[in-house]
Amino acid sequence: MKKIIFALLMFLFVSNSVAFAYDIDLMKEGQYQKKVMEMGFGILNANRIDKRVVFRYEKNKQANAFAAGSDKSVIVLSGLLPYMDDDSELAGILSHEIAHNMDYYEGFWRTMAMAWSPRKYEEKADKKAIDYMVKSGYDPVAFIVIMNKFAGQSQCGSHPLTSKRLAYLYEYIYQKYPAYLAENQYKTNLYYQNFLLTSKKDREKIRDRNLINVSNKTKKSS
Repeated sequence: MKKIIFALLMFLFVSNSVAFAYDIDLMKEGQYQKKVMEMGFGILNANRIDKRVVFRYEKNKQANAFAAGSDKSVIVLSGLLPYMDDDSELAGILSHEIAHNMDYYEGFWRTMAMAWSPRKYEEKADKKAIDYMVKSGYDPVAFIVIMNKFAGQSQCGSHPLTSKRLAYLYEYIYQKYPAYLAENQYKTNLYYQNFLLTSKKDREKIRDRNLINVSNKTKKSS
């Protein structure tokens, strides 16, 4: 009889422990979902985007986020969260996917163009993300930081080579929002320092190219 009672008590203890763990896990997932939604809608409102986009957080070990053109949603997978150190980094990812959905809203032929020239529209979304971030009050350098953390050095059919992406992101900020590079809160950031180390030659080319452009514009105006 004692063994039966003990077994029942153990069963109740284990059941309650599992239920408690499930409640804690569900609470954390709910917090992540709330965070993604609040930031996503904040970016939409700050940029006066008059198209509906919804934001979802999904538990998935893959480090990724994507825009679903079918229902104009942005999905952030849980595997991406360990790479995030601040809100600006998440804002960069959300802004990029919002930019994709704005293209999806252009209709069937734009969707076909995105499928036909995916790298072109990846670059477009990257640069638009920088604009969205700045308008929303986030530091655009954070987009370089998060991309340098998790995007491998690969060149698949739909995405440009990661080092090339980082270079044109830097150049876009350099040309349009130089104050963020001059007063850079990520100056001592481990991942940004790594980007500076690995992109030295690319950044020299960017500076030289922009100096030439400025010089040519000066000559034409004079």
